[in-house]
Amino acid sequence: MKKHLLLPFAVVVMFFWIFPANAKTLDVATEYKDTIGQYIQVYQSNDSHLSMHDAIDAFRNGHFSLSDNPVINFGIGSKPVWLALQVSNSGKIAIHRNLLIENAWLDKIDVYYLQQELLINRYHTGDHSLFAERPLNRRFFVAGHDFTQGETTILIRVESADAMVLPIYLLDNEKLNDRDRVQAYSYGFMYGVILALVAYNFMLYIGLRAAPYLLYSLYLLFFLALNAAYTGHGYQWLWSESPQWQQWANPVLMMACTVSGFAFALHFLAIKVAWPRVYRLIIVSCAGFSALILLAMLVDEFVIALLISIVFIFFFYIASVILGAISLRADNQFAKYFLLASIFSICGGTITAIAVWGFIPFNWLTYRATDIGMMADAVLLALALAERFNINQSEKLAAERMAGIDLLTNLNNRRSFYKFVQPIWAMSLRSKSNTSVIMLDIDHFKMLNDNYGHALGDRVLVHLSETLQKEARSGDILARWGGEEFLVFLPETRLPDAVTIAERMRKKISTIQIATDKEENLSFTASLGVASTLDGNVSLDDLISQADQQLYRAKNQGRNCVCSESSG
Repeated sequence: MKKHLLLPFAVVVMFFWIFPANAKTLDVATEYKDTIGQYIQVYQSNDSHLSMHDAIDAFRNGHFSLSDNPVINFGIGSKPVWLALQVSNSGKIAIHRNLLIENAWLDKIDVYYLQQELLINRYHTGDHSLFAERPLNRRFFVAGHDFTQGETTILIRVESADAMVLPIYLLDNEKLNDRDRVQAYSYGFMYGVILALVAYNFMLYIGLRAAPYLLYSLYLLFFLALNAAYTGHGYQWLWSESPQWQQWANPVLMMACTVSGFAFALHFLAIKVAWPRVYRLIIVSCAGFSALILLAMLVDEFVIALLISIVFIFFFYIASVILGAISLRADNQFAKYFLLASIFSICGGTITAIAVWGFIPFNWLTYRATDIGMMADAVLLALALAERFNINQSEKLAAERMAGIDLLTNLNNRRSFYKFVQPIWAMSLRSKSNTSVIMLDIDHFKMLNDNYGHALGDRVLVHLSETLQKEARSGDILARWGGEEFLVFLPETRLPDAVTIAERMRKKISTIQIATDKEENLSFTASLGVASTLDGNVSLDDLISQADQQLYRAKNQGRNCVCSESSG
């Protein structure tokens, strides 16, 4: 009889022995919309290979301590951690709940469901495993379970070389889907806006052949790739079969995003011309940081590579603000956009970084601060590039209105050519940018006039001028130089690019066919000479003279060809 009286007492003692007094039990019937870190107990052992049974013993012996924060955070390079969560179901019907760890970059996650120390369910996941092996097809880590009547203990082991920040939720299917849906809408909007800007600026690059538009597109693309990597979208959609790339994607893409951002800033603000020493310093810094990251990758030091890439990207943020400020002081009219965009980027990136590292609360706003800052950055820089484009176009139209036009070809005549080109030429001398000229002449034009008459010769000139206008870029300047000679002025164009353009023009000219009075199709060819300079001592007339000399070389070499200094 005494034994029976002592039995309830023994059960109570056993209960408190198994479950520590500081434990907070979570009622599975209650709806929890927010993180549940304050219900979770934490244990970090010096033994990184601690087994589940060892963790149970540590939990039973009170080695776990209750977390004080809704979001548990251990920073970068933390040792593996064990978490314990006690869940109760007072009803007789099983209730399904999803354990959600809303972090996409955790390496290994082991989840164990226990009742009375008996293992009843388990999950093994993390981005070191193939995406297809996850319990659910979601970018975050989700482990569903039917909680039956009584107490259930959830043990979680987390291992990650990345920042170990653990926003943990316990949600039903409806709230899990609602959360995914809201996030999908917000990311879809951001990705859509940035991809539209990428497409727009890439089309401008194709039309204008101006490097800032291309570099800006690359900068945005690398940011999108980086965002997809640390949010889990990349692993879900793009490289689900490559866990190794998922591991290294963040430092590699941070390096690529930073290098492309620097390249855009240097070209957009013309740093090479204005401050050549600063330009060289940044180039050397980019090369040095990139080399260090690649070296860390070669020796398989992920944490070191990650830390270097973080320092590199913050160096970019700070340098961008400085470059924007000094450019604004130098009266660069586009620097105000760049400076403001850089401030938004550095603020957003800093907030996200210190939230991930645990210095400020980790929540939706602090986690997405980088995205918000980058959206502002993208819009402001797009406005700057659009204003630059509009100014360039307006200046071009104003100059065209002032210029005299050749009545036959509707091209600039020689006098108006000089009036239009001289300001651009002076600007290129100050900025020490490449400038090229193409001089071309119709082959055997006198013979055409003699054989078919001057009226057909005029038609040849008209067709030629129309072809040149189609093949020239929007910023190029065309002129009828005299008779059958034409001139093309190519600002900010290197000699190899100018030769490529001249060769394209030559091929197009050779395809022109003109019907004659004798009911035959007449074709003709042209010879072209190309010259380019960076030398401030060379005058515009000297450059044109060099192109003219190359034109005569082309005539002497058999006509219907392109000659330049590079062609010997």
